[in-house]
Amino acid sequence: MRLNPSVKEKYPELAIGYALARNVKVEKVKKGLEDEKKVVTKEIQVKYGSTSILEIPDVKAYRDFYKMLGVDPTKVRPPIEYLLRKALSGSFLSINTLVDSGLLASVKHSAIVSVYDLDKTKGDLTVDLAKGGESLQLIDGRTVTPARGEVLLRDGEKILTAYALGDAKAAMVTVQTKNVLLIAWNAPGIGREPVEASLNTAIEYVKEFCQGTVEKKEILT
Repeated sequence: MRLNPSVKEKYPELAIGYALARNVKVEKVKKGLEDEKKVVTKEIQVKYGSTSILEIPDVKAYRDFYKMLGVDPTKVRPPIEYLLRKALSGSFLSINTLVDSGLLASVKHSAIVSVYDLDKTKGDLTVDLAKGGESLQLIDGRTVTPARGEVLLRDGEKILTAYALGDAKAAMVTVQTKNVLLIAWNAPGIGREPVEASLNTAIEYVKEFCQGTVEKKEILT
């Protein structure tokens, strides 16, 4: 996987890490992970329970980056903000054990962790900038066209994600997924350390709750 130098030139504070996990077992739910959700949710409630969500520095950083990318964060809510709101309300998402592992690591350390079915990707993986005019179908079925300069993850054939718009249905994780690409992203103002922490926590969750074997991990520079 490579990082196009144009991304760092345009957004020098952006940090991106990735890992590859093999032979995962994806389930709808697992008690140990549900227990971990309760622990992390409680930690967030203690840490931020008396703070307005929009006053949390990390939320501000993601909102500012969305605006920089030309996306209105009041209409498309950054994942960290969305997850913090869920946790503060006493609930958490339940999609499957692999996706939930990434989301829980995200909200715990404030860097977004996304997961993709590696076997649904083709060719080289690249973090790139949108040139304009390209589209992708999101997991919810909507087709979107990232604005020029949007941060993308693409393979040799298609866009896998647009940073502020969402993940492509084409590489969506299901209970049939066996091999996984994990991506951790920050926003300018967040720092590199949360990316490393989120990625490491996601890896530990994948090992513990999905029985995966992690064969590679790297922070792109």
